Order: sequence, then structure tokens, then C-alpha cells
Amino acid sequence: MKRALNTLFALFIMLPITACAHHLAPASAGGYSLQLEDQYGNILSTYHHRSSTYVLGAYGNRYNVRITNHTGSRVEAVLTVDGRDAVSGDSGDYKSQRGYVIDPYGSVVIDGFRKSMHSVAAFRFTNPGDSYSSRRGTPQNVGVVGVAIFKERAPVHRPRPIRPYSRRDHSYDDYYGRAEKSAPSMPSAPAMDMDAPSASSSAGGPSYRAKRSVRPAPRQNNLGTRYGETRHSPVVEVPFRRARESRPNQVLSVYYDDYSGLANRGIIAHGHVSATPQPFPNNRRFAPPPGL
Repeated sequence: MKRALNTLFALFIMLPITACAHHLAPASAGGYSLQLEDQYGNILSTYHHRSSTYVLGAYGNRYNVRITNHTGSRVEAVLTVDGRDAVSGDSGDYKSQRGYVIDPYGSVVIDGFRKSMHSVAAFRFTNPGDSYSSRRGTPQNVGVVGVAIFKERAPVHRPRPIRPYSRRDHSYDDYYGRAEKSAPSMPSAPAMDMDAPSASSSAGGPSYRAKRSVRPAPRQNNLGTRYGETRHSPVVEVPFRRARESRPNQVLSVYYDDYSGLANRGIIAHGHVSATPQPFPNNRRFAPPPGL
């Protein structure tokens, strides 16, 4: 699907717009945010630990990825799940992969690995060995969702040459015609061997240069993301040209695992377990029925 184009084309997901919940903080920086939601649009339990963001998942559950643009400019968002591009399925590379275009103050909900312009393979939590990334030969990247944000290049307006009218000129039209033919042409943007995609919009702030200082999560993960069942998810292509072709303006990452995995990292507390069995943990006069 790659073509050498000066103007890129991005996917625009045609999904219903839903309200963004804010009771749990997403990964956010530079005017953009990334969060994982369940299939009903509720934000999954999110934790911040040592400059990284972690999400609590559960085996078999389906989830979606919401990317929000809090700025007044259109952007392209290149998404990877477990190190695999969510559009092409290739190993993540924001320099050559397409992204989803997000309108100003809008958001996009991505619900799976793209299979066609009309459908996706749903994101579902699974064991690491069954994950799409492991099956494609990259098990070392299981357990992370990332997005690279690119701002759009502003259009260049070339001023029209003007000079006072002279009798030697036959007419203004004749002069302007000659001037435009002789005016130097602006250099065109270098061709890029990539298409870009956009998704459905709904929710804004300033952006700044990307800071890619997120600490990597431990490699041992209890969950990965499966190439799930086919879901109807139509998109269309829209034109988009990056302001910076190979350097994103922002990179965001979210790590995920199940309860045990996050507890082993010290991100959430294990349920209280006594170090040794207690013969008299509670002084009751009589034995109650089970469950009380």
C-alpha cells in the first residue's frame, strides 16, 4: 500500500463519537493523550509509576485505544501494539508507516489491527505466546502500546509580484502572465514512501517537541494482545503532509499487564497474605456458615 507521494493519505475511522471519561489519568504530554478503554468506553484502571503509565488488563477482555488531540491543529498518530504497527502489522517504524489523522480538539478510537478499509481484528488480551507480536516473531515487545504524533505542515503561500503600471506594459494581465511564468518555483517537499491513515473525531492545548525518555517496562509480561475476531470498522483516506517527515512531535507509551504482573512490579499492592498461618486469627464463640 506504500506509494511515493508528496502528499500523504491517512485513514479516517468512521466511528460514533463518544464522550471521554477523565476519572483516570491517561498517558499525556505535549497536548496529546493515550489511554486504553474497555469495549464500552470505560477507561481501564491506570497507574503511574516511575515516570511510566501502566494499565490493568484481564485475560480474554477486548479493549480499544483512544488517542486525543488537545491542540488546535490536525495531527497524524502512528499506533503500535506490542511493537506491531496497528495498520500494516509490520514491526513499528513511524518513519515509514501510516497513521490515523485526528482533527483539532478531537479523538480517535482504534479498536483493532486493520485488516482492510472496512474491518479490523479486535484487540484482546491474551497470554504472551498467543499474542500477534509473538506469532509474528517479536515476543520481546509484548506488553506496550505506543503512539507517535506528527503535526501537519502548514501550507506555503507565495506572494504575487507587483509593480507600478507602465505604458510599456500592454496590460496588467499581460504583465502578470509574464511575471508568473518567470517567477522561480518553490521547492517541493521530498517524496515519502508512505501513506498515512485518519479516524473518527471528538475532543484540546499546545504541543512541543517530543521527549522520548520513558523507561522501558520489565520484559516479563503475563499479557499480550491477540489478533482477535473481525469487527466492522470502516475508514476513508484523507490527504496529510507531515511538518517533520521522520521526527515525531511527541511519543507516548502505555504498558499493560494483569493484576499479578503489575503487583510483581510493585505498581499495585498484593492482597494482604499472612507470612505464617495463624491458629486463632479471629476469636469467635461459634462456627458460622461458610461465606459469612
